[in-house]
Amino acid sequence: MEDLNEKIKRFLSVGSGSGSGSGDGDGDGYGDGDGYGDGYGDGYGDGYGSGSGYGSGDGYGYGSGYGSGIKEYDGKPVYIIDDVPTMLTNVVGNIAKGYVVREDLSLHSCFVARSGDCFAHGVMSMEAMREARAKYEENLPEEERRKLFIERYPSLDSIAACSDLFRWHHTLTGSCTMGRKEFVAAHGIDVEKDSMTVGNFIALTRGSFGGDVIKRLEEEYKARQSVGSPGSNPTPEEG
Repeated sequence: MEDLNEKIKRFLSVGSGSGSGSGDGDGDGYGDGDGYGDGYGDGYGDGYGSGSGYGSGDGYGYGSGYGSGIKEYDGKPVYIIDDVPTMLTNVVGNIAKGYVVREDLSLHSCFVARSGDCFAHGVMSMEAMREARAKYEENLPEEERRKLFIERYPSLDSIAACSDLFRWHHTLTGSCTMGRKEFVAAHGIDVEKDSMTVGNFIALTRGSFGGDVIKRLEEEYKARQSVGSPGSNPTPEEG
């Protein structure tokens, strides 16, 4: 059985061929009986997933580099993950359990998630996975970001929570948080409670910041519909 050090090495190894996907469910599960509160097999709410397929481990570099600051705590190694000194106590798939080592040397329990070569911390595993996933998506080429959005919402009639669209607008266009907050306030949108169709989202945002990206997204939806792709909307006769 693989020991913890090997699990950590694989988890932190960048450029190892680790993939990331947006399918339903995380595909890892937890099941080792340690009982970490919310667990590793909680589905991450809306089904973020991460692929596997690690290579030989070349490029093992602990994400942001290991060697600055504290290197050991109570006899256990401390890794610099996403610029945060972190101890890891267990790893399952693309999620690790551990502690942040604070400047006063106190410990703060956390989860660390990986998506592609991006890492993020969170109090809960779901939070960490969401943050890591967001970092991964933001670093993709625009075409790939549009593709992921369409995979999540395959039709212009797909209904999405405005909280999700609020995040996706940043992922797609790079819009800042303040600008998005001003936009939703000006349009009377309750980000936490409201939902809308993708078509309405596009119509609402294509004339604002990042509108060129939104227009290309709309064109891609229309192109898929015109050839009868899975994202198209059949007429009553077609149905």
